[in-house]
Parts: sequence; structure tokens; C-alpha cells
Amino acid sequence: MRNFKIHFQYIKSALREGRPPRFVPCRQLEGDRDMNSAKGQNGKWMAVLAVAVVASAVVSFTVGYMLAPEAEPETQEYDYAKAVIVTDEWGDVISITMEDDYNRTVVLDGFAERIVSVAPTPTEILFAVGAGDQVVGVDDYSDYPEEVQSLPKVGSWTLNVESIVGLEPDLVVCSDLVPRQQLDLIANQSIPYFIFATRTMEDVYKDVRLAGLMTGHIREAEVVAASLEARVKAVTDLTLAAGVSKPSVYIEYYPLWTYGPGSFGDNMIALAGAVNIAHDAGNEYPELTTEFIIASDPDVIIYTVGVMTTTNATEISSREGWDQITAVAEGQIYSIDDNLMSRYGPRVVDGLEQLAALIHPELVE
Repeated sequence: MRNFKIHFQYIKSALREGRPPRFVPCRQLEGDRDMNSAKGQNGKWMAVLAVAVVASAVVSFTVGYMLAPEAEPETQEYDYAKAVIVTDEWGDVISITMEDDYNRTVVLDGFAERIVSVAPTPTEILFAVGAGDQVVGVDDYSDYPEEVQSLPKVGSWTLNVESIVGLEPDLVVCSDLVPRQQLDLIANQSIPYFIFATRTMEDVYKDVRLAGLMTGHIREAEVVAASLEARVKAVTDLTLAAGVSKPSVYIEYYPLWTYGPGSFGDNMIALAGAVNIAHDAGNEYPELTTEFIIASDPDVIIYTVGVMTTTNATEISSREGWDQITAVAEGQIYSIDDNLMSRYGPRVVDGLEQLAALIHPELVE
């Protein structure tokens, strides 16, 4: 007499396909080797009884399944990015439909299991929501968190499409800085891509939730997003309170280049309780003239430190005519990590907290 077990996953599959489920013999346990002993005789009857009980349950389950009306797929809608998840009667995901920041409809056959990220922002977001194990390749600039550094690199401004295809991704994620011609080469290989075009802190919350949705880490993403929202509110409750002064600020990420209207940096300056001297400039990332900066007379100057850094406080102070600027005269020149200003994942909230502390040291520690 052999022991039996029911493979419920097999039953589920069999019923879907209209096949009757069957028992699958399982390996005899070491303690049951002597089925001919007196003790084994009792074991026989127990085994027979167990099989009978399980068989009865399976028959009942099968009949109930056959008689039950066919269940309709269930649809779960999410406000952010017009996202929709469709599941079958077993709860398995049939499709995920999302709209990226270029208003493109992106459809997946299920949660993305093999993702190539070709920009630091989505890379950091994916790891933050717990989907790091699903990232199989990244761009040359993605270097955070530390685990990213061991992943295959697939290029940056010029993507190595052959390497990307070789990684067999079911989704490529990117920022809007990646040339569309490069992305179209990926699409020609029947690989969907999703564009994140982050401009405000509200976009960050949405992007975090979207990353969780496309990877099956919805709950984790909600926890991360809610935490970020709470931290930002803690800052703005201080910096945007009635009666709080709004000093003028110039942030330089490259000599004379700054953040203009519609940029994420401009949004961060506003949340930090200040006025961006380039808020009315002609584009998102304008190059200003020395004359304009001097005439604007910013109260605070902040320069970013990163791969593009070519300056420091001493160099800025020594620029011709800049001794007239209030920030220079009063020694209000500070630095901040460029990654906290230009990578629009969870770490930008660290950047906001630091920015607010530099601009409003009397309010934010």
C-alpha cells in the first residue's frame, strides 16, 4: 500500500484545462518502511482511511467546481497613472495596464519579473520598494544602492540594445532623459518600456506606487510613499507656515547653470520655503548670466557636489562682482549632494530636508 498526496497546484491546473485531477504517489517515509510489521498493519488502515477522506474532499471540490458558474476576471483600478490590474478567478494576474508620463499605454502580461532600468531614478525606486531582485540590468550611472554595482551595465545615453535583449527583460524602465530613438530600438524587439518624467514631489509618490504595482510590491510601495509624504509634510509645516520669510536662492549644478520653471529643483526650492531666482527663466535648466545673478542678489547660494562639480565656495566668492551679492557678503554659500537633487527617488526627501535646513536653519535642524 503506497502513501498518496494531493498536489493542489496540479488539481488547479487540471480543472482549468477540463482534466480530472489524480492522486500522485509520494515517496515512502523512512519511518514507514516496514509496512508488513504488526505496527505496519495499523499504518495500512490509517493510510486507507486518509486516502478515502482526501478522495472524498477532492470529489466534492471537483463537483463544486464543475457546477459553479465560470467566474469573471476581476479588475482593480488605481488612480495613479490610470493603472488597472486584471486577475482571473484564481487571483493570478492576467494583465497590468498603465499610462506612463508621456501618456503612453503600457501593458504587461503580469508583474514584471525581469526588469532593466536605464536611469538612476527608477533604479533607486525599484530597490526602495523591495523589487531589487527583479532588476537584471542597469545603466552605467546607476550606482545606488550598493547591490546595483554588481549588475550588468547596458550603456547610458547610447544603450547597448543587444545586451538589453540578451538579459531577456519583460520590462525596461527609464527617465525622460533617455533618447526616444534608443527606446524605439528596444520596442522593436517587442520589449515594453515605461517612462518616468518626474517634475514634482507628488510625482515621486506616484512613481513609488507605480513601481510597486508593476512589480507586485504594492504594499511595500505604499509604506514607502506614505513615509515620504509624512516627512515632506513635516518640513513644509515649518517652511510654508504663515509668517515665515522666503529668502531668495540660487542653486548652481554647473557654473551659471541652474534649475528653472517646471524642474524638480524649482519645486524643491519652493517646498524648502524659498524663492528661486530663476523661477521665471525661459526653460527648465537655464544658463544664467553673471549680470542676472548679481542683479537678483540671492540671499543664499547653494552648489551641488557630484560628477559635474567644478566649483567650491571659495571659487564662487572670488568671481568678479559677486562680492556685491548678499549670500557672498554674509557667507551664505553651501553645498549639497547632487544625487539628492537630481535623482528623483526616495532620496530626494533627504535632499529637501537638507535644503530646508540650509535655507531655514532657525526652523529645521
